[in-house]
Amino acid sequence: MNLKLQWYWHRLKAMSLEEIVARAELTVKKKSWRGCQSWLAPKSNILGKDTWVLPPLPQSAVREREGILEEADRYLQGKYTLLNISFEEPEIDWHRDPQTGKRAPQTFGPDLNYRDSTVTGNVKNIWEKNRHHHLTVLSLAYALTEDKRYAETVEAQLLSWVEQNPFPIGVNWTSSLEFGVRLISWVWIDRLLRGSPSHTHLFGEKGVLWDTVYWHQWLISQHYSHGSSANNHLIGEMAGLSIAAQVWPFFPESSQWQVLSRKILEREISLQTFSTGLNREQAFSYHIFSLEFFLLAGIEAQRLGTPFSANYQQWVQRMLEVIPLVVDVGGNLLQYGDGDDGMALLLRPLDSSRLDWLFRLGRQCFKAQVPLPKDDEGILAATLIWDNPEQEAIEYKLPQNSVKFDDAGIYVLTNQRGSRSEIFCVADAGPLGFLSIAAHGHADALSFTLSVAGVPVIVDPGTYIYHADMEWRKYFRSTKAHNTVTVDNCDQSVAGGIFIWVEQARSNLIHWEEKPEGAVLVAEHDGYTRLAGRVVHQRKLELKNKRLEIGDRLEGNGVHSLEWRLHFSPLCRVDLRSDICQVTWDGGRLEIHLDSQMQWVLARGEKEAGWYSSGFNLKESIYTLVGTLDTKLPVSLTNSLDISHES
Repeated sequence: MNLKLQWYWHRLKAMSLEEIVARAELTVKKKSWRGCQSWLAPKSNILGKDTWVLPPLPQSAVREREGILEEADRYLQGKYTLLNISFEEPEIDWHRDPQTGKRAPQTFGPDLNYRDSTVTGNVKNIWEKNRHHHLTVLSLAYALTEDKRYAETVEAQLLSWVEQNPFPIGVNWTSSLEFGVRLISWVWIDRLLRGSPSHTHLFGEKGVLWDTVYWHQWLISQHYSHGSSANNHLIGEMAGLSIAAQVWPFFPESSQWQVLSRKILEREISLQTFSTGLNREQAFSYHIFSLEFFLLAGIEAQRLGTPFSANYQQWVQRMLEVIPLVVDVGGNLLQYGDGDDGMALLLRPLDSSRLDWLFRLGRQCFKAQVPLPKDDEGILAATLIWDNPEQEAIEYKLPQNSVKFDDAGIYVLTNQRGSRSEIFCVADAGPLGFLSIAAHGHADALSFTLSVAGVPVIVDPGTYIYHADMEWRKYFRSTKAHNTVTVDNCDQSVAGGIFIWVEQARSNLIHWEEKPEGAVLVAEHDGYTRLAGRVVHQRKLELKNKRLEIGDRLEGNGVHSLEWRLHFSPLCRVDLRSDICQVTWDGGRLEIHLDSQMQWVLARGEKEAGWYSSGFNLKESIYTLVGTLDTKLPVSLTNSLDISHES
């Protein structure tokens, strides 16, 4: 079976009968769309007024203002940095991947195979450009300065977008998630450009954007994610539809779209979130991404006096309140599972905190008990979105102990939490991912990360890339790329495509105990029971003051090849001598006492070891400690880390 047919077979097996029927119906729809010779949007009825008004902007947001204007000035020069790729496009090409130079074809969008990099290049780069986050920054620069250059650039680019993207032709009509994100950007461009001639041309009664605004909403309503694909994509699609249909209720179907999107968002917020507040995709980047959509949709409903249910608001509150529990003293976000740097909206400098504006809005709108950001960080975006200062002070106290999230299988082992000497270890003993395909999970059962005094030391590898390079995609989600044990050179779970796991390892908690000086976690997974000898990996992590003990027990029969790995932050210098590994960074040190049963080497920048991705499209070499052993099972391995830090 060739790879393409194999992918279709695996994808089909992951679907329910109901989903198969729905996809068949969509195929029939697409056929009728493909045969349509002309598309005429219904006449929009531009009545009523969006209740948002530009609030007095805080004078304290000096750094944020400067950052926005600096970015906007680069955009005026045609200089962009999107998904960590810097490029120049004096005349923007909405179909060109700036990384590969590949231009996606102008064919029927819903049928275009964007997964094939020979067709589209790195499609994520094209889509990021077309999410129009840079245009919300330019629009905000106009609102801050009333400098017409910013508004005119937005107008010119949106006019070129409409011209280059006739409905439904091209790569920008393939993904409903992209429609949802783009609609949210356009809502804020509409708001921020008010008072300018450009606003009249784009969003006035005869504005040129209304037809394409209609088709975005119509196509979401016809072609939203469902079944095994109903993950963060569905949330983004419905949030975009909900916000647009509420702010612009100008079309015959607007009320239907409001009802549909609200119903699905109300349902999905509990379906896609564990009771402890973490997102079920087992990818923390998508926790933030999904939260942004839920929060923004909820705030727009509040603004119009038709708030979502109390249950919905409580889930948003829960998603907010879990974040500080899993963030170290240095403010480093968790990195497990996939991450593509996706944002629902950009009204802040690109390099600013992803959390500060969310925390401010969470405190104001959802009574979330989260820290108040320092130094007015995030205040510009929060003021624009909801100009309603906090009515009462919400006191926040960070828990001092280790914490567990049993449903998500995430365990935080800490010592001296919140101090300048904090030791912060996060272990994964949870599900692989969400729904039958677990699309954004990694084969990382019983892996862990470690930061010391807010400095990442032992790291998760990140994601790097999705569609554009299959070998790198395979590596970064593999077991070898994580801080755990690989058996017989196999991943714990079996992939059937870049977003499909056809056999999924299951983890099981055996013991958890919080202690004043740290915590103890014992868990196991069954991912290797498919191998001869039915291998089970059990791991014990015990943090006691400044020592982390790692005990691994491999149960089963027969002789097997074991590989034990630790991946170190790019900040670390690593030296291996006999059975001692010395790890140093500015202000700290690890001494790792290694099990003498294994053969130990350091790898850096090799084919299947020694790589780290700090963001999408980014990849750099790091040190990876690798221990190997061919042995008859069962066997026990013990490695320990002594941690020191200059406080």
